[in-house]
Amino acid sequence: MNTNEMRDEFFKISLSQGHHNAKYTVMQLALMILSCIRGKESFEEGAKAPSAQTLRDRLLLDSEWLAYFHDCMWHLAEHLVRLLRRVQWRISIDETYEPFFGDRKKLNALLVAQGLGKLVLGYRAKTPGATGSFGFLVVSLCCCRVKLPIAIWPIPEGEPYEPWLELVLKRLLELVPGAIVLADRGFAHTRFFLMLERLGARYVVRLQVHSNTIKRKIGRNQRRFSYWMTERKTGEKALLTVRVVYDSRGQCYVLATSEDKALLVTLLAWYGQRWDIENIFKDADRVLLPTSSRNPAMRLYCAVLSFFLSALWQVGRLTRMLPKGISLRGFVKRIITALGDLLCCAVSAVGQLLLRTA
Repeated sequence: MNTNEMRDEFFKISLSQGHHNAKYTVMQLALMILSCIRGKESFEEGAKAPSAQTLRDRLLLDSEWLAYFHDCMWHLAEHLVRLLRRVQWRISIDETYEPFFGDRKKLNALLVAQGLGKLVLGYRAKTPGATGSFGFLVVSLCCCRVKLPIAIWPIPEGEPYEPWLELVLKRLLELVPGAIVLADRGFAHTRFFLMLERLGARYVVRLQVHSNTIKRKIGRNQRRFSYWMTERKTGEKALLTVRVVYDSRGQCYVLATSEDKALLVTLLAWYGQRWDIENIFKDADRVLLPTSSRNPAMRLYCAVLSFFLSALWQVGRLTRMLPKGISLRGFVKRIITALGDLLCCAVSAVGQLLLRTA
């Protein structure tokens, strides 16, 4: 697996060859983008020559870079599953959010008119001044050695994500049969459980304790019981096996699971592994290209690029293509140095691309 070729091809797909300030090559623009990531600067803060406007003009936000990212992640997953045959795999699902500052209703109205749906959610993620968030659904394939972001998709407000998610999970479960699906309380609704039943998936999902029926059973100290979850709008029902688990600090976890014969301590350990995906988010944040753009495609591009870089870093460390102990930000610095040597140029401290003289 040549991860350098994957990285370069991603930039070639997402950047135009010319039209806007064509004197800069695609890989020179890629070098400037990576320099902004390393400095945690937006285009406006970190790019002088080429300018921020040149970078925005040369970005092909409507090209096939998202499909290419997904293809790369699948190829990496297939390679890693063959390489790590004896580990236990798990599939973690969660949402990540990027704060939005501005008139959320106005932008959503514009996006709906364009047929994109309400892509700015009301969730503010405790960010001061934020009026909403761009939300992305992320599916990951994890084990004790690697945490791979497999797929990412924007979340339109009020629209079901299960059709897209079911296709991803079906393919993953064909690749790693027996992998357990882990999710937090935000996914504990009838449609999600019915989808898992159709797939025949093993799962551990934490429930929200809103139902009086569940509260009464917990109050009677029942550790295991069945519960019919009902979708209010459609009347659909899912029969769940519920296990009530307490950790060492007395924290109560109400878990819906297909593994009704598993020990409580095992269920709690499985659910704890859901934090794999939170660690993926933390890694991606370290190499996130900052942007306050109102364009949802730009927000998605920045998120995808950060997940892409963190995935390539993990694979490089696992396959020993990278020096032992190299950090994620050190990995980005290494790419910048390699590209600079290849292109015979460098990025100055003020964001100017400088050609090296012989």
